[in-house]
Amino acid sequence: MNANAEEQELKDRLSLIETMIAEGRRGTESWGWVFLLWGVAYYVAILWSSTSFPGPIWGREFLAWPVTMTITFVLTLVIGTRKQGRGAATTIGRAIAAMWMAMGISMFTLLLSLGLSGRGEQQVFIAVIASMLGTTNAASSIILKWKMQFACAVVWWGAAVASLFANVPQSTMVFVVAIFFCQIVFGIYGMIAEARERKRSSAHA
Repeated sequence: MNANAEEQELKDRLSLIETMIAEGRRGTESWGWVFLLWGVAYYVAILWSSTSFPGPIWGREFLAWPVTMTITFVLTLVIGTRKQGRGAATTIGRAIAAMWMAMGISMFTLLLSLGLSGRGEQQVFIAVIASMLGTTNAASSIILKWKMQFACAVVWWGAAVASLFANVPQSTMVFVVAIFFCQIVFGIYGMIAEARERKRSSAHA
């Protein structure tokens, strides 16, 4: 009898964990717009840094990347705060959000420091950023058991490696392609998944 009770308790715990993971994944899907927004922001920063006033590349990026990332961060906070009020936050959701916020702060600090110091090559810059994005996507996908997001992590890691063996134009192209698949496409995918889930919930209601 005691063994049966322990087995049932274990099943209940596993069921609870699976439910929390599913809720976390749905929560991440509801943030698909963030991936899309930041993907567009990366494109804006790349375009700005390549077309601004003459001078060293880090001088241009000093203006383009920190300013673009700051504006995008503020937009994310404003829009995210409004959307968060519509539903209860889960423990896994808060953990995932904290992880991405920490990555964003690290990225901003790195970009600002590189801009002020004037050090570094574009290939190394792209490799570091892609590695950071790959790590965060991988951690999130492992927690949520989400193969699609882990595929994004693999793309980012591939972009990091490819950038180090490429010249400047090639590394830029690799970065642009990775942004398209891992930010734009994945963001749209999340938004579509959220819309389907909302429609399914309305139908059941």
